[in-house]
Amino acid sequence: MTRRPRLMRVAFPLAFLLSATGATAARGQVLYSDDFNTDTSANYTITQTLTSANGPTSDATFAYNYGVAPGSGGLSIPLAPHTTDGSTLGLRLRVDNLANSNGGTAPNGINYVVGAITVATKNVPSLPTAYTVRADVWGNYIGGTSLASSGSNGTTGAGMGLGTAGTGLQYPITNDGFLADAIHDGGTPTYRAYVHTVNEPPSSGYYPAGTAAGSNNASNSYFSLAFPSQQAPAGQQSFSSTQTGSTPTGIIGFAWHSFMLTQDGTNITWYIDNTVVAVVPDSSTDFGATRFGGSQVSLDAIDTGLTGNTAANNQLFNADIWDNLVVTAGVPEPGSFGLFGLAAGGLLVRRWKRPAK
Repeated sequence: MTRRPRLMRVAFPLAFLLSATGATAARGQVLYSDDFNTDTSANYTITQTLTSANGPTSDATFAYNYGVAPGSGGLSIPLAPHTTDGSTLGLRLRVDNLANSNGGTAPNGINYVVGAITVATKNVPSLPTAYTVRADVWGNYIGGTSLASSGSNGTTGAGMGLGTAGTGLQYPITNDGFLADAIHDGGTPTYRAYVHTVNEPPSSGYYPAGTAAGSNNASNSYFSLAFPSQQAPAGQQSFSSTQTGSTPTGIIGFAWHSFMLTQDGTNITWYIDNTVVAVVPDSSTDFGATRFGGSQVSLDAIDTGLTGNTAANNQLFNADIWDNLVVTAGVPEPGSFGLFGLAAGGLLVRRWKRPAK
């Protein structure tokens, strides 16, 4: 029997690392978790953009076996970093894979601009002032002639949201909380922090990568140093020529990453592994008077366009895989966050102070 590397066993001590948050939540208390090893779809509200005939465009597959070969419907993806039981089961989200999202006014009255699917929790309890949402995510896409073409047939991204009522889409057009979205094939802007429906620009001062236009793109050295070029798993490469070559630097495609949102009662901080992507103050006027719609969290897939990925290989390869979702009381202590990062990937901790507004 092959013994897994020891780092893989540093899987779930996040609760140990978290600070106390008040009388309603004990130190490090896990408030919600799902390893997606079974069909837990009843615990979620699943919403998506629609066709002009009000039909489905996207899908969410629970207990999806991402580890098996493409010929068997999988993606040959290795074990997620926070998995402790050896299972390669997770949640697969695919957007616009069944049909095009409607570009006009859909029967439900929403004028779609991009395609999306949202899987939002139903049962997260009333949250303490400080809490953390974390999950492992793998962004997969189909290349053109190879992955070097930056996924010209993909244009999709992985998103995580908090502060939503959990009853509808969390995406650029309708969003009642905060949404962090990373376009995993290098679309621009690559890294997007949505406050309600406002895609915050670098000039907001919320991105440590810089305030100049384009600072939140994969081409910025802040991201290219954090996220090196990757290759698709061998099983994908042998299955299709579109999966050969290497990705551009600065994107999250074809590697496991840990998305983490921390809410400390003052700011929402978005991390990918140990890299601070954005720090958004709760006091941002873009939240408006309503601020947060509720206490639910969401996992999302977003297509920057509306065109469906209905060809067979497009349907297979254009997918976001989520695993090991956990909501925990408190936020990581500065001195212990490096241990979390070591478990998630071993990168250096990036500390950043949000510029004065």
